[in-house]
Amino acid sequence: MVPDCKEGDRTRGEGEEELERNYRDAFAGLSLAIFGGAAVLYALSKYPMGTVTRMGPGMMPVTLGAILLVFGIIIAVPALFQRGERVELRFRALIVLSASILSFALMIREFGLVPSVFATTLIATFAESKVTLVRALILSASTALLTWSIFILGLGLTLPSYRWPF
Repeated sequence: MVPDCKEGDRTRGEGEEELERNYRDAFAGLSLAIFGGAAVLYALSKYPMGTVTRMGPGMMPVTLGAILLVFGIIIAVPALFQRGERVELRFRALIVLSASILSFALMIREFGLVPSVFATTLIATFAESKVTLVRALILSASTALLTWSIFILGLGLTLPSYRWPF
């Protein structure tokens, strides 16, 4: 049974506008497709493919790039025929996440893997205003521990875990 709709009832929030196309998904799919296509072209031009039974260094980048390209097309094409909501740009998230990535790049050589991942995750949590400091610290510590477990213990990479320049 369908409930009666009264005049003035809205399915969207106040001030939300519906667009003719789903630009958010179209842009995201197109971005994935471009990135995947670029990876395929780069890998094909720089690395030998080899064969399926004797894979060369270009096999995985080409395969993963092609998968990314296909997924991008699968996301973008239907979005061109769907209605979508207006995209809200969140500059705080853009700035904070960029600072987070930059912090990792600046810290990894001087401080090692664990402090770099901890700081990167801590900074990234401030992109969202709802995250409390305690949750941010717990997330940062667990991400640093998981990263150390995977890359240092599990894979045996020779990255320094801790390095204190002081």
